[in-house]
Amino acid sequence: YQRRVHGDSIQVGMDGMEDKIKKLCSEQRSEEALEMCSKAIAEKGKSITSLSVRAFVYLQRSEFEKALQDVDEGLKTPSITNADKALLIEQKSKIFWEMSKLEEAIKLLEDHKHIDPKMLTIAKTLKTNCIEDYGLEFGNPTLKKIETFMNWMRDNGARFSKIRMKYYGADFRGVHAINTISSNETFLAVPRKLIITPQMGKDTEIGKMVKKSGVAISWDYLFYITLFLLEQFHDEKSWWKPYMDVYPRMVDSFPMFYSEEEKSLLKGSPMIDQIGSEIKEIKEEYDRIVKAVPAFKKFPFAEYIKNKTLVISRIFFVTMNGQKDRLMVPLADMFNHYYEKVGQTYWKYEDSDNSFIVKAQRNVPMGDAICENYGQKPNYRFLFYYGFLIDNNKKNAVYIKLRLNKADPQIDTKEKMIGASRSSYIKTFKYFENFDENEKTDKKYISYLRFIEYEGDLNAVCSYLSPQVKSVKECMYSKRKLALLPLSVENEEKALQKMKVIADKCLHKYPDSYEDDIKQLTEDKSLSFNVRNCLIFRSGEKKILKDMIEMADLGIGYLNNTVLESAFPPKFAKYLKSALKPLKEKGKQLLHLSLIHI
Repeated sequence: YQRRVHGDSIQVGMDGMEDKIKKLCSEQRSEEALEMCSKAIAEKGKSITSLSVRAFVYLQRSEFEKALQDVDEGLKTPSITNADKALLIEQKSKIFWEMSKLEEAIKLLEDHKHIDPKMLTIAKTLKTNCIEDYGLEFGNPTLKKIETFMNWMRDNGARFSKIRMKYYGADFRGVHAINTISSNETFLAVPRKLIITPQMGKDTEIGKMVKKSGVAISWDYLFYITLFLLEQFHDEKSWWKPYMDVYPRMVDSFPMFYSEEEKSLLKGSPMIDQIGSEIKEIKEEYDRIVKAVPAFKKFPFAEYIKNKTLVISRIFFVTMNGQKDRLMVPLADMFNHYYEKVGQTYWKYEDSDNSFIVKAQRNVPMGDAICENYGQKPNYRFLFYYGFLIDNNKKNAVYIKLRLNKADPQIDTKEKMIGASRSSYIKTFKYFENFDENEKTDKKYISYLRFIEYEGDLNAVCSYLSPQVKSVKECMYSKRKLALLPLSVENEEKALQKMKVIADKCLHKYPDSYEDDIKQLTEDKSLSFNVRNCLIFRSGEKKILKDMIEMADLGIGYLNNTVLESAFPPKFAKYLKSALKPLKEKGKQLLHLSLIHI
């Protein structure tokens, strides 16, 4: 295409400036190239050549409508030669192609084969490039759905010119840059009419009945968005059909939908219990809704749980017109995850534009996948709620449940202080891979271990409760948060010993060792996506549990002067500095440190 545009036929009227223009475009200086084109046209008037060259520049800038306008104006030139007409037709087909008007591009070339037989060759080349550009062969029914969706978005006011959808495999797709996107550039704007909100589900007939019934629904925004999508899936004439046709339907990669064989690979992990309890809760909710609103039964439970799961993985939390809301945003919901703290994108609802906009946070080179940061989450949440996980996740964590010691003579008072019960777990705690005494969630875990093992006067730790109380007499079995700092060498030793016992018990629940998992991941290259994820996930949990045991052993040894400070690896350095060293310096006395609220 570029060879033909920059061939001998464009010399007339541009005084050889086409080479300068081409060079400017290649250097990402299209603004200067455009100024040069417009200046030449202003001085010497429009010609087929000048319009063609400017159309080329517009195309480089992804300003498709302006490029089409110049090409169409050139085609209207009286007495246009077949050679020039062929050049402009080729340009127009390229513009259509970049706009995802694939069939129009091919048809245009084939309809003008009588002008230049090379048109068929160009059409064949475009069809061949289809796999690289879109991930599918030309004529594939899925590609037609993608083409229809992209044009439906544009026809209804969505603004985008530098991105396109790309198919990776069955129900796996992404969005790629077809031109360089500059930092802080708004490259996608989706108008309000193309956005799905919970209110739209409430406004359906079934939604009105559900709301009127008063039936209990957890996270009602998820329910109403799911309901709206279900209504559209069941309506072949839905205005939303182009979006529904490209919306993912497969949930095989989510643990709730694993086969029994795949679930067995998670044996020993808290994930197993989570799968069962989540399915149970959603089924109970479904049954309540069907009982209150029988019409809802037209959506089978399997369809409801599947679509609710997909909504959770694709929803956006925004502030829209001063109100917090949750949205489904077509095309934007197809960006994949970027793990670094600063992703490629920044998004928000822009009230002044009445649109959901997406900006680039850094330059995105042509061809790169457009990604956003889903947040710094442990693999437990990535796998359960998104169906994938991160290799070497720096924020990985294991979930551990704690309970009070039933034999503790002060258990009655401790129950009242934190609102816990000896017959159940206090709560589930996250313990991160790189333990940090000053990190919010890690602090919770070690705080409760200290509290569980504390044998002294409980009035001395009341100031560490939130809401704060002056004495245990004020505690009347109500939920309180706890931020208990290091108290004494004796208490810290017991807390670390408790940590070690819990971690060792958790490790023995897994049928395979950490080393076995790593060996299988390293040597077996035929692992399926789900099996590989299970191995990465459970080995990550085991690694953290092993780290807990190592940290407990080092900490106990250090407090008893049998382990030197130099023996601590960097991953435990923060705990050593913030907890162990101050304890050793203070000796056996209680540390009265300032309260830190969680």
